[in-house]
Amino acid sequence: RHRDGHRRGEQQHQAEEAGAAPQFVAGRGARLSGARDALAELAARCGALPATSAVARGLFAGDPFALDVSGGFATPSAVELIRGADLVVAWGCSLNMWTTRHGALVDRAAAVVQVDVDAHALGAHRPVDLGLIGDAAETARAASAELGARGHRATGYRTPEVAERLAREGRWQDVPYDEHPGEDGADGPRIDPRTLTIALDGMLPRERTVAVDSGNFMGYPAMFLDVPDEDGLVFTQAFQSVGLGLATAIGAAVARPDRLTVAALGDGGALMSVAELETAVRLGLGLLVLVYDDEAYGAEVHHFGPGGHPLDTVTFPPADLAAVGRGFGCAAATVRTPGDLAAVGAWLAGPRDRPMVVDAKITRSRPSWWLEEAFRGH
Repeated sequence: RHRDGHRRGEQQHQAEEAGAAPQFVAGRGARLSGARDALAELAARCGALPATSAVARGLFAGDPFALDVSGGFATPSAVELIRGADLVVAWGCSLNMWTTRHGALVDRAAAVVQVDVDAHALGAHRPVDLGLIGDAAETARAASAELGARGHRATGYRTPEVAERLAREGRWQDVPYDEHPGEDGADGPRIDPRTLTIALDGMLPRERTVAVDSGNFMGYPAMFLDVPDEDGLVFTQAFQSVGLGLATAIGAAVARPDRLTVAALGDGGALMSVAELETAVRLGLGLLVLVYDDEAYGAEVHHFGPGGHPLDTVTFPPADLAAVGRGFGCAAATVRTPGDLAAVGAWLAGPRDRPMVVDAKITRSRPSWWLEEAFRGH
């Protein structure tokens, strides 16, 4: 705690020396308006750190000062920096409970500005100090032009110290962790989902589309698999429905055949939608179907289990999902250790003329970090 407090104080001192600590959060509206360049220019001019909501992830890919995703998916460094901001500007972003960690991510003393084309969106999820009706890209360009006319340029949060920190620990792949117990039971060992996803991130081509279903697992592929741009993440979380990920991934693979598409599913969602594998095989899609298999609806297990509720309806008997995939005509592998990913490497080498199902038997003793955070917010 002392170290974290010292770091936060140091970061605020750096910002105070520069005069301000502004933070941008770009959402779906900024993505749809093509606001990347306009927001990047404005952020550089006023010393802001750009972040996104989950659905706009990748909008600032490659920017050394970008914080990636704000909210429950934010890295520890991003959380500290966002909380240290004295001005938060939301660009086409609703600032809902997920993006703000139930409001705890925005300092109470910070001024909050929201820009949106829909007047009803302004202040809908939290009070704002200033609401502006306008397109994100056009408003950002107008603000840059006005600041330029005034000769304004500020360092703000964009110090060498912040840049060095983000280069060192700005990605989830860079955050140290203790492996979950291997749970080496009667059915064999299980792999930590972070270890699994980090290993895959290093194996997959950079040009990729990651389509994520809903569940306890979803933060691992959504945050530990990098995406090349704002089109790289397909986040099917409307109403937190389970089972939409595979069909969505098939659509993404058809729409962008130039990219490898990853369908990241929990075993519950995979079993709901398993018939869609026939479509992927028939179309000859080089689709990687990555199943985080904890033999349960994991979110329900971790949400209701501690309260003593029966879990028989949300836990499943073991299933050989690799064998199911082969039955549909897919290549397939069961992954329990990092060494088992060699089969994925062989498939990636080509010709990738059919989908591959990866049945990853993951550890299941603890909820994912984002789910723990969500529980604390209720």
